[in-house]
Amino acid sequence: MRFPCKIEYGKLKILNRSEFDDVISKLNGEYYIELKETGVRSSQQNNYYWGIVNLLADDLGYTDREMHDAIKEHFEIKSTKVLTKKEFAQLIERIIRWSAIDLGVVIPDSKTLLQSS
Repeated sequence: MRFPCKIEYGKLKILNRSEFDDVISKLNGEYYIELKETGVRSSQQNNYYWGIVNLLADDLGYTDREMHDAIKEHFEIKSTKVLTKKEFAQLIERIIRWSAIDLGVVIPDSKTLLQSS
């Protein structure tokens, strides 16, 4: 299980604390926690990406999962989870261009898209 977190001034902040607490409440036994520094996409990038996926899926008649898989296949990406913030931003820009040119779907900017969801 992975839970995004931040460490600021020596204090751990789990970003989705309620989900973390829910998972932990169901566990018994011995575990260890491993912290890994990450340069992966931000939560804002992730929310925008899934907004795009949802918009395209609705417009093209796919489920979100099918659209996500189609995007990965089209752009030859095994997993979006390992992309850095820069790589993820480049992927989003490529999706926006592909969507407009090849699919005829205009993707709004992140603020507009996320407000309409």
